[in-house]
Amino acid sequence: MAFDGKAFGKEVVEIVKDYLRRQIEPLEARIAALETEAGVKASKTVVRIAAPTRQARP
Repeated sequence: MAFDGKAFGKEVVEIVKDYLRRQIEPLEARIAALETEAGVKASKTVVRIAAPTRQARP
């Protein structure tokens, strides 16, 4: 049986996404409660990931 790197990577990504989702859910609930209490309009979660920088060619 050969090692299937793509299948392994996909499984790892799903495990990590599931873990992060479960860890963030309570925080999202707390933020929503605080926004409601403060009378602030609920905001949509935005995740920003920095783009890789290019190295100058010599």
